Amino acid sequence: MKKKQILFAFTSKGWVNEYGIDFNKVKWFLFDSSEWMNLMVAYVKVSSDEKNDTNIQNKLTEGKVVDKGVKVKSKLVIPFFNLSGDMYVVTDYSSEMKLLYNEKSLGIFLKDTKDLVQIGRADIIKIHEYFFGTN
Repeated sequence: MKKKQILFAFTSKGWVNEYGIDFNKVKWFLFDSSEWMNLMVAYVKVSSDEKNDTNIQNKLTEGKVVDKGVKVKSKLVIPFFNLSGDMYVVTDYSSEMKLLYNEKSLGIFLKDTKDLVQIGRADIIKIHEYFFGTN
């Protein structure tokens, strides 16, 4: 069985110019299921009151991230904070990025380029299902 991976390409201003693509302005991140789970655990921790890594990982393995939190089958098992307006909660994820939670997306702030990339909830669900099957 082949190892599943997903490749993200994050672009910075000026990544396309009159000569084509400036690959110096593209940041690449390769995620396998383990790294994706680490990212989702950190995201759930910043998005909710739940701080126990093992509990979060178990719930994510059984369920998926939805708009209001983590659901297992049809039950919301880890509710997310209810933020209003343009509020964000931020955590330091790695030496390369910070994670941001708002009610609509996962934000990834790239420290090197100072770019903010948002991944919509529907895309998070699709990626999670790709790695862990439909739940």
